[in-house]
Order: sequence, then structure tokens, then C-alpha cells
Amino acid sequence: MEWALEPYEGNTRIVVLQSRPLFESAPDQMEEAPAAVAGEEDPGDLPVLAQGGMAVSSGVAVGPIFVARKDADMLSFPRGGILVIERAQPRWATLLSRAAGLISETGGMAGHLASVAREYKLPALFSLKDASHLLEKAGEVTLLADRGTVLAGSHPELIPAGATPPNLMAGSPVYQRLKELAALMTPLHLLDPDSPDFSPANCTSLHDITRFCHEKAVGLMFDREAALNRNMGKQLKVGVKLQYWVIDMDDGFKRSVSGPLVELGDIACKPMLALWNGMVAVPWAGPPATSASGFMSVVFESTMNRELESTAPTAMADKNFFIIASRYMILQARYGYHFCTVECLAGEDEHENFVSFQFKGGAADVSRRILRARMLADLLESHGFRVDIKNDSMFAVAEAYNAEETLRRTRLIGYLLIHSRQVDMIMKDTVRAAALKEKLAGDMATLMAKPLQFS
Repeated sequence: MEWALEPYEGNTRIVVLQSRPLFESAPDQMEEAPAAVAGEEDPGDLPVLAQGGMAVSSGVAVGPIFVARKDADMLSFPRGGILVIERAQPRWATLLSRAAGLISETGGMAGHLASVAREYKLPALFSLKDASHLLEKAGEVTLLADRGTVLAGSHPELIPAGATPPNLMAGSPVYQRLKELAALMTPLHLLDPDSPDFSPANCTSLHDITRFCHEKAVGLMFDREAALNRNMGKQLKVGVKLQYWVIDMDDGFKRSVSGPLVELGDIACKPMLALWNGMVAVPWAGPPATSASGFMSVVFESTMNRELESTAPTAMADKNFFIIASRYMILQARYGYHFCTVECLAGEDEHENFVSFQFKGGAADVSRRILRARMLADLLESHGFRVDIKNDSMFAVAEAYNAEETLRRTRLIGYLLIHSRQVDMIMKDTVRAAALKEKLAGDMATLMAKPLQFS
């Protein structure tokens, strides 16, 4: 039961927010590892992978084992999988609608996750010691929750007849309202920006509106004639070869800046300054010396993919754009063969704060680029980022930190922007890759411990 205290007519009253049944079957069927359950077939001499724990939700489940240890694992959880976790934390509840079963090394009957599992009528076994280790590579298994047993292999014949999980949302007022809202939000009709129909008059959904605004904004941002006319921001006056343009949305400059250039000292945007601080915190030693195979992978990839040529006439080939306000920043940039976007909001309301980092591309072959993306993901996850990887592309985000902590993590991204350049070439050299990862992790830990300075 969840409840709250509320002021009422000069006194305080208890308001029940929600309640759930502790048992949906007889308590004697929910004890630790019972010998049998009515309606289940006897598993006989089938191989047992793990046994013990407490059945917090009755039933039998069949599916592939999926061990989840961090938030990023949620993104790759397969529908119909049996989720195995170390701690029965409420955050895993979002996966239960897609799961066939649930196993946790900790937790008990009265926990939130156990209650949600019973609502979904999802077979769940808690307090199964060392479950993550025992089942890591088990593949397809059969979970007999009431028996406290996990069998090797798929044995659907053990599932009682009629044991189909209900759709809790179907037909509910919430489901109907979401369905109506989705019709106004999700459809996309503006597909081709070159079509004469690509216009505001043809926007019929929120998705259409955001698509249209994004296309027009990006087109204007990277329009070469607008840049030459200096209508798109001011060039940042810094002693580096890369060219940066800064677009002030409102209060990103400390003062009114005339002329085509802006000094770093005139920037009032704390997210941009934090990112820049990370970019210059540790001098870059240049690209790592690579092996013959690493070098040839770069040569081959460059000759096969013209978009990777640093001299290719693309809109992003020679310009990197900051769009800023005092508490907000977005950077779209190209560093050699890599493309990245960094976005940050760091204000007073920590629930709105975030910093995100998108990173893709590279000159080496795709297997090396994937290894680099995974290395960056590991480094960022150790500092509170949630990370999603698709091939060689990585998206990381840290949310709901206060402004100080958000800016510290923005500084980390600035550091990685510079020091992850061209490292994909050495990622198949396990010794050098491990040494590089250790060096990056050490520098990042040092940066996290240092106070921010914007003067």
C-alpha cells in the first residue's frame, strides 16, 4: 500500500494512493521452493540449472535468459525473454510487459517489482542466489517459479493450459486516451524535404511539425551563403585550427558583440564553457601510431566511402556550430572522420537538466569503430550516463543531476571529443586499447574531481 499525508480542514488525513494484493494464491503455495503445484506437469529428470529462492508470482515461463546489470541493457532486452537481475529495483518494471519471466538475486514478496510482476501474472522467482552468474550463458530455459527451479532448455509442455498473461491496458480509459493522443502526435506525412508538399500547410501531426522545423533550421544553419554573409552567428576567436561558429539564441553572450568574431571571454553559456574546458583540459597527443592493418583499414574505408573524405564538399566539412543560451547549448561538429552532437541544459530545476552525446563515424573498418563505441560507452556509464549503441553509433545521456553535476559531465564529454579522435585504428590491438581506456578513465576521474571554473 502506498499512502500520503495531506493537510485537510486544519488537520492531517491519510490518503491511499494505490494498493496491491500481497498474495494472489494461497500463501502455502508461495513459500520457498515448494515441492509441487497443482496443474503443473512433473518435470521428471530434466536438467536443473538453478534451484531455490522465493516464488513471488506463480507460473511457468519459457524463453531466452537475458542478464541485465545496467540501464543500457534495457534497450536490448528481447520480447519474450526471461529477465535476470541482481537487485529487484523498481526501474526494471518497464520491461515486464515484454518479459516472459523474471528472476532476481534479491527481493521479497512485498517489494514493488514483485507486486508489478503479480499484476502482469508474470512468473517471478526472487532471492535466487548467484542467478546472474549461474544463468549468464544458459540460453533457452524453463522457469518453474512455484518450484523455485530453472530448467535447461525449452519445455512449453510444462506450462499449464490457459496461462496467457492479460493485457492490463486494453480497453482501459488510459489506453483509449493514449490511442487518441498518438493519432495526433506520431504519424509522419512530410517525408521528402524536396517535395512541393513539404510545407507548414501540410503539417497534420506533432511529428510533422517537428520534422518541418528541424529540416528548415538545419538547412539554414549550414547554408554557405548565409554563413558568408555572417547572418549565422559569429566565429569563435580561439587559437585552434578547427573553425567554430557561435549562434546566440538569447543570453549566451556577456555583452553585445559587434563584428564577425567573438572572444571566449564573452561567452556566458556555462554548458559551452564546461564543454570547452574539457576539450582543452588535457593536451591531445595526436593520433595514436597504428599497425599496418589498422592503417590499411583506414585507407580502404576512405576509398570506398567518399563521405569519409576530410576534403569532401559536405556542409559540415569545415564548420562546427554552437547554438547557445546562458543555460543551454547544442554543438554539431565534425572532427576528422567523426560526427558528433552534444546538447546540454543545466538550470535550477534538476529534473529538467540533461547532457547528451551522439557520436558516430570513423575511418577504420566497422568492427574497429564498434569497439571504439563500446569503449566510450563503458567510460560514460561509469559516470552515470545511460548509453545506447547501434553498430558504430553511440548515444549517451545523463539526466536529473543538479546544474553543477550536469556541467561536470559535460566537461567529460568535451575531453572525450578531443581524445577519442582516430583511436578506432588501434581498437583491435587489445593491449594498446586497454591502456588507452585506462588512461582515458584516469583523466576523466581527475576531471570529475576538479571544481568548475568559468572566469
